[in-house]
Amino acid sequence: MNLIHIDFIIQKCRKLFSEKLIDYGLSWKFLHNYSIIDQILIKIIRIKNIQLKGNQKIKEEKIIDTYIDIINYLIIILIKLDIYFTSNFNKISHHDVILIYNQKFISIKNYIDCTNITFNKFSINDLLKNISYIKKNKKKILFKEKELEKFCFQILIESIFLLKQNF
Repeated sequence: MNLIHIDFIIQKCRKLFSEKLIDYGLSWKFLHNYSIIDQILIKIIRIKNIQLKGNQKIKEEKIIDTYIDIINYLIIILIKLDIYFTSNFNKISHHDVILIYNQKFISIKNYIDCTNITFNKFSINDLLKNISYIKKNKKKILFKEKELEKFCFQILIESIFLLKQNF
């Protein structure tokens, strides 16, 4: 079992999210959730291909970084679900986004702490299956806030444990 703690993973994800927030701002606000789902799918396929080949040619971006990207994309969807229906959607600040980001991770950490999830339970195929399900059922899921939130949360948990295995 890998002894990397969830707090360490959260810290790594938050650091990258904050850096990208500074570089790119809130540009993701204008993306449709299905566009973000497509980005997640690309990342999952990248990991799957690296695992099948047993190596990767681009050494600068590690599998760990790709998992962090997946996690942060999922958090972005959850943030969008939280702020989209507020009157301040266009006025949301970086500070507000970081607060919501932190709240999401508190919920995730509480869930992980309260459940007996087996570390070896998840695989990259589980992520691929869940993302593919969302894509195939786009009309059914993407426009139902609670359904999308539920799927994103599940995929987040799986991604965190897969990241934990790869550290």
